[in-house]
Amino acid sequence: MFQALIDFIFPRTCVGCGSWGEYLCPDCVNFLRTIDKPICPYCSQGAIYGQTHFSCRQAWGLEGLTSIFVYQGIVKEIITKLKYHFATDLSETILEMFLSFCGEDKALTKFVLQKNVCLVPVPLHWWRRNWRGFNQAELLGQMIAEKLDIGFLPDLLIRKKYTRPQIKFKKEKRIKNIKGAFKINHQSLAINHPPAGGSIILFDDVWTTGATMKECAKLLKSKGIKKVWGLTLAR
Repeated sequence: MFQALIDFIFPRTCVGCGSWGEYLCPDCVNFLRTIDKPICPYCSQGAIYGQTHFSCRQAWGLEGLTSIFVYQGIVKEIITKLKYHFATDLSETILEMFLSFCGEDKALTKFVLQKNVCLVPVPLHWWRRNWRGFNQAELLGQMIAEKLDIGFLPDLLIRKKYTRPQIKFKKEKRIKNIKGAFKINHQSLAINHPPAGGSIILFDDVWTTGATMKECAKLLKSKGIKKVWGLTLAR
């Protein structure tokens, strides 16, 4: 019933060519650009499998970053539709492709196979979540965690401060804008104690400067998380 209502309000047309019937037609799938050069999340220079360079490592930093698609064109349209409409069929299509590429990433695969690995989505502030009706990172993250057969902790992080969209700022202001925006849900941390000594895959839809993920990683590690790996649909 819900999906029928969504289809009525937002008819299924291809985000690439506009043809009717599905959100992503077979022809436009060929125009999805994937990232061919992983980067270090700190210096943004090329890095093997996106692992943080030894010289860039930080005590409370990310171990690495996996981003699959280039945030342009059709991919940008898809993420916008997922963010504001959350088209279930489209999310399943893009996630199937996303996970197939993730499976080719040796560093991420090795990270997933560790003990006590859980996926944590970057949270929205309660006001923005209520306005939008959902957190796309949480909904997509749950699907990814199920496919990867790992734990899922959607409430481990709480966004305690409302922040303006990061896209409005340059790098320096993004860091200032997001500083102190998150806190740990200690109840969740206590209930899910084993992962606190394990590893976290921190998930969001898009990586730009990485200020948000870096702030989350710093907080998670300060509370006993051993390793944190960044994972995004696009960069």
